[in-house]
Amino acid sequence: MKESVVDHLTELGFSGAEAAVYVALLSEPKATGYRIARLAGKPVPNTYKALDALHKKGAVIVDETGRGRTYTALPVGEFFEGMKRRLDTLRGHLEEELKGLEAGSVEGGIYQLTTQDRVYGRAKMLLREAKSVALVDIFPTPLEHLRGDLEAAAKRGVHVWVLVYLPGGIKGCEVIAPKQPAMHLEIWKADWMNIIVDSREALYSLLKKDGNGVHRAVWIKDPYLALQAFSGAFHEFIFDRAGQLIWSGKSKDELAAELRDLSRRYITDDSYYEVQRAWVDMDKVKEMRRRADREDAALRRKAAKEKK
Repeated sequence: MKESVVDHLTELGFSGAEAAVYVALLSEPKATGYRIARLAGKPVPNTYKALDALHKKGAVIVDETGRGRTYTALPVGEFFEGMKRRLDTLRGHLEEELKGLEAGSVEGGIYQLTTQDRVYGRAKMLLREAKSVALVDIFPTPLEHLRGDLEAAAKRGVHVWVLVYLPGGIKGCEVIAPKQPAMHLEIWKADWMNIIVDSREALYSLLKKDGNGVHRAVWIKDPYLALQAFSGAFHEFIFDRAGQLIWSGKSKDELAAELRDLSRRYITDDSYYEVQRAWVDMDKVKEMRRRADREDAALRRKAAKEKK
């Protein structure tokens, strides 16, 4: 039996004996305990103990209709579906029973994430909890893991802007690509996935190409640092979009109009300045917005006159 199979099964909570018995049963369904012990190379008492544990886990079914008891392993996919249903049910019960006992959300700070499961789990949570804006810079493989979460966030009304490296859209999201996206895929030996939501939290991650590890991943839960992350990502996105507009021959006014629209869509009070309320003069922010509105209206009137 391959060591990787044992490793994966032990990650699911199987003991070494349980993993050996489960794999043996996959190769020979409806086997007796004695037969399984021979196939797995385990003592008979240990084999029966492992079979009982696997039965409780839902990985094995028992047939007692014949002369002797026989065992059959459920296919991996069926076992996982059953385990997922049990975990969902258990989660619901625990959330209800523990309601009010949790101290609250994780305090602000910078946290290192060391496995891809934790990275993807945090990424999904960020998108699920996003209220207004999400900026995402993501390579193709991580994108396929998060495509449904991105589309779900957009469907809730979150403005989602995604920098991608292969052609194709994401339902409900704005998509942009750098000038030479293929170059990034050629030179990088890892997959990156960076997400900033509402200027409140950010996730920066560099994942191993084989899907089995993390080179570097940090989750930032700090409004000031997340603001800096948001500002850097937004201006990178704007720069790429401005370049596309210039290369396509757009006029100065058309360029200015689209960049203004993007700024209004993503630099909002609730997702940007409101986060910094403790450090920012909101009255001056509002006056700045009113002045920008007047200037924008004047430019639109000017453009309308020139068209006549």
